[in-house]
Amino acid sequence: MDDEQKRSHADLLESARQMKAARLRSRARPRGRYPESRKIPILLTLSTDVLFAFRASGPGWQTRMDAALADWLKTHAPTDIPL
Repeated sequence: MDDEQKRSHADLLESARQMKAARLRSRARPRGRYPESRKIPILLTLSTDVLFAFRASGPGWQTRMDAALADWLKTHAPTDIPL
């Protein structure tokens, strides 16, 4: 193996190490299911008007929908449900 091939081989090994490290970091990252967040993924059917209005408001529309529902619950929730 000449020097150029050795450098190329070393570069490939370093690249592979970096890719493996990145993959391991992405696996170690939390996926958003924190007990303190108390958020549960569900399947929900909405009217097209409501869904399109929230989606049209841009990124974060699900968070805004959650906030709107939480606000509604302040005046409409049964008293035995903890918020």
